[in-house]
Amino acid sequence: MSGEIFSRVAEILSRGEPAVLVTVVAAEGAPREPGARMLVFSDGRIEGTVGGGALEHHAIQKALELLRNGPRTLLEDHTLRDLEMLCGGKTTLFYEVLQTSPTLAIFGAGHVGILLAKIAHETMPWKIVLYDDRKEREELCPKGIEFQHLPAYQNVPKFSGRTYAVVATESHETDFQVAAALLGQDPGPAYLGMLGSRAKAAEIRAKLLSLGLPKEKVEALRCPVGLPLGGKDPGTVAVSILSEILAFHHGARLP
Repeated sequence: MSGEIFSRVAEILSRGEPAVLVTVVAAEGAPREPGARMLVFSDGRIEGTVGGGALEHHAIQKALELLRNGPRTLLEDHTLRDLEMLCGGKTTLFYEVLQTSPTLAIFGAGHVGILLAKIAHETMPWKIVLYDDRKEREELCPKGIEFQHLPAYQNVPKFSGRTYAVVATESHETDFQVAAALLGQDPGPAYLGMLGSRAKAAEIRAKLLSLGLPKEKVEALRCPVGLPLGGKDPGTVAVSILSEILAFHHGARLP
């Protein structure tokens, strides 16, 4: 089972799916030996086992709590009689929240998009992906940043809550198209920002609502994107966007 669990861990990390790996690291008179492992998913599903019964029920509840509130790792010692398990004995469980680094997905390899990707790559340990419908724009992509050609901005990839997305394409039409695709995802990105004026924001929000998209998702769209730093040149705009994303990521209150 260990080989299967490790294959699943690699798969989960590649998809960015939230889960907790629970491992028996010590045991005395317990139903499972050290090395027994269990995966717990955010919906309560499990794969593998750490012994069943009250111990496993406790481990599942603790794993779900860690997914909601953290921390990333936890070590717990248990006397099994305290959990009303007749076998007695002792066991130690190690919990590890499986989370990849966040992803910054930038749609549009224009002046702002490229600068945003470059600054983010140089300052943050995140995965940075730049999407554009023009294949030739790959030549402008800074080194170390993944470029994805997205013809006509169709087939927008599905994202999890560990993704922060910025829409900065070459037209209002494709901005709207990408935003609609992202807002229609479940769960979709944790953060969605779009370049534009307040007038553009009002127009696009009205169009998004007309599609039947959830009002709370549409209202959460950050447009105009970025903190109000005052400048309008591409570099300042890129810094303002990254500042807003980091503030959101760290739970700071946004204007």
